[in-house]
Amino acid sequence: MKRILIYIILSFILAIIGHGYVIYRFISDGILFTGPNDGMEQMVPIQMYLYDKWSQGQWFYATDFGLGGDFFTDLSYYFSTNILFILNVLFIFAVDLCFHLNTQDVMFWMTNAIVISIIKSSLAMLATFGFVRRITNNTIISLLTSYIFVISPIYFRFTVYWPFFSDIFILLPLLLWSIELYLQKGKKGIFILIVTLSLINNFYFAYYQLVAGLIYFIARLIFKHRHDVIPRFKAIYTLSTAALLSLGCSLFFFYHGIQAYLNNRRIPFDGNVDAFEPFNQNTNLFYDNYLIVILYIVIQALLSFKLYKHFYFKLFAIFMIMSIGAHFLPFVDQLFNGFSAPQKRWHYLIAFNAAMLMGLYAKYFSTLTIKNYIFSSIVSLGFVFVSAWVYDTYVSWLWFTPIVSLVGLLVLCVKASIYRNKLSYFYYIAIMILATLVADVFIRNQIYFEDHVERANNDYVNASLFNTPLQHQLVSQMNYSKSEDERIDWRVNEQDNTPMYQFFKGTSIYSSIFDHNILDYYYDALKINLQSESVSRYQSTNGRQNINSLFSIKYLMLKDYQDNVPAYFKKVESKGQYQIYENTLNLPSVKVTNHLYDAQKLKTPIDREHAMLDGVIINDKGKSYTDNANNLKNSTDISSKNIDFRDNNQIYLPQSNGSIQIHVPSDLRERYTDFYLTLKIRRGQPDSNYTININNYANQRLYNNSTYKTGVETQLYRTQPDENGNINITLSPNGNYHFKILSLHGENYNKLKRAFKLQQNNHYKDIKNGVKMTLAPHQKGIATVNIPFRDSMIAYVDHKKVKPIKVNYMMTGIPVSENDSNIVIKYRPKYWFTMITISAICIVISVFWCLIKKFKFK
Repeated sequence: MKRILIYIILSFILAIIGHGYVIYRFISDGILFTGPNDGMEQMVPIQMYLYDKWSQGQWFYATDFGLGGDFFTDLSYYFSTNILFILNVLFIFAVDLCFHLNTQDVMFWMTNAIVISIIKSSLAMLATFGFVRRITNNTIISLLTSYIFVISPIYFRFTVYWPFFSDIFILLPLLLWSIELYLQKGKKGIFILIVTLSLINNFYFAYYQLVAGLIYFIARLIFKHRHDVIPRFKAIYTLSTAALLSLGCSLFFFYHGIQAYLNNRRIPFDGNVDAFEPFNQNTNLFYDNYLIVILYIVIQALLSFKLYKHFYFKLFAIFMIMSIGAHFLPFVDQLFNGFSAPQKRWHYLIAFNAAMLMGLYAKYFSTLTIKNYIFSSIVSLGFVFVSAWVYDTYVSWLWFTPIVSLVGLLVLCVKASIYRNKLSYFYYIAIMILATLVADVFIRNQIYFEDHVERANNDYVNASLFNTPLQHQLVSQMNYSKSEDERIDWRVNEQDNTPMYQFFKGTSIYSSIFDHNILDYYYDALKINLQSESVSRYQSTNGRQNINSLFSIKYLMLKDYQDNVPAYFKKVESKGQYQIYENTLNLPSVKVTNHLYDAQKLKTPIDREHAMLDGVIINDKGKSYTDNANNLKNSTDISSKNIDFRDNNQIYLPQSNGSIQIHVPSDLRERYTDFYLTLKIRRGQPDSNYTININNYANQRLYNNSTYKTGVETQLYRTQPDENGNINITLSPNGNYHFKILSLHGENYNKLKRAFKLQQNNHYKDIKNGVKMTLAPHQKGIATVNIPFRDSMIAYVDHKKVKPIKVNYMMTGIPVSENDSNIVIKYRPKYWFTMITISAICIVISVFWCLIKKFKFK
């Protein structure tokens, strides 16, 4: 026990040393360890949101999760099933009970990120230490290897931007350790435990664990170690059974992660992928790479052919050669990303193989001949120095590489083996110093670059581009003036998770996964235009008044340079650079109606808006909506400038100022307040990001090969003609496009005004994992609530159990009679108790199976 405590303390000390540069920059310059973009705009707000909900006893559903939804399931990709985060939350909550912590302060979570990273890297070192000690029986080599692996540049890259990614640095060595324990000791309980934890922790990286574990297991079946006691066929059978039991044990969390993935909406990746990566500075693994840098000693080890006689050295040398080759094959990037778009998230395996090879090289280093050592040193050092010369880029750790080689040479020059072995410690220390220098330089050059330093710092966090006291004051003011079920449309500079860290019921979210019904509503049913295209976001309503009222959006807050204000929002406050607008035609969040319209018979977004205002839309039920809006396209004059029109709706812009003009006659301008313009546009060659500008509204669209492209080419724009009666469409940059004007509809908002006059005083109140409503007098029909419908919702109408239905493409509807007065909607994830039961049974079976084998062995 004392020895274990010493290892824990050593790992913690080494973790602090590895984070030395990070800690120094945080204390001296206020530079945050959490990176801009994904880190500050996604990871920290999600952590704050989950802590806030969990600390209130709310586990699954919330109406302020974007437009509402199952945050437990949808955030399982991030932190809702993340074991380290859950433990972190429990610790913070316990401390907060005794000492008040300001958990609603963004800086609290920014600081927490550094502390958690140090703890995580300590755990990763302990896990790696255990695996290496299992196969080397050498404590010093185990410490050296674990340090090299865990402070590798890719650990910091993962943790700065996507901290849940770096959990794999703990789980990978534990998985390989459990495989070794089974093959050499017959112990399968550890394997079941580690696979279960991997599946629980993150379903995405569980797939990485599957691929990496299979590769290692197959290699170990091919290359049998002299200490292996389990026959090949038995190993395959037993570990396959153990893996299935692990899957069963994890289902109470893992199932919901898979459900989130399956319920998400992503277009299949069909972009062009090269067969090979070119060799250049970005793919050179040994010198100033943007992704990962491994020490030149790997080359030295691979050239030390004498050491291939050692089992594990040969094994990891093979793995290293394979991973270097795979690094240049985009297909491998696709394989690890589920055969989707290439992603280099598997490169932590390169870091692990490199650390293992260097550790084993250090173990057997003293047996090398001086001649072989000098040869391998010249080749490996030559490679990095030539890289520096070719790329014309000097990194400060370069000067230390000859010193490391010289220390190794001096050690080998000592004839007496007893002294040589003792002096080898200086060589180990030199390698650790080099690894630290490489990590620090990588952080400085590839992580703490200009954008990081400018945005990820103490001052920026409290500035108007992220979070300020004035913003909080105005949000508090709006929260106080609205009812609980009304929303605020506000986000800081396109940061769609602003509601999560400023604590209000908003209209936006930034996440890799959320329920497809909301995206179907945005992309297909209503064609709500996202100003900056991204499959990982939805936000606002593109200034469309009807949708704002349908979602009970009472306030809109914009900065003074923004002007996309819906038609019936009036300015009620101006403070500093912020303007607050109030919806003068806002509708209640709950409506009871007996006017049912069939979704299949509605063809245009404006008709769908009107049908939702007049009644409710249901799939395959109800009557046809007959009051359809007219397509005004043929009543306008369309002209163009600097555009070549070709066959099949293809156009060519020879220069970037090409435009298409739609002139709207004065009688139409007098009849309608807004116009809805529907375009179908796709970028041709040369492929690039492009901008569609509609009367100074700039819509940013992604290039065709982008992994974040929505795949939706038909876009709707709410606009008004300029003073000359023109709607001007410009595209940039120049090049080829597929372009077609599909329709132009007018909106006078008469239906909204009528709905506003006839509105019922029905609202909902948030309760844990659901909502509660008290209905005003009404007729028999459907009670429509403007919160997202999810399977396994249960409604209680005057204490009678009723199954809710999906209405209005994504909202929740409950059939009611004229006498019903109270509705409670509750939610928990689908098959929640079923999965818990299956997991409990599998845990019992696993424990029983392991104990039976243990008693038989005894």
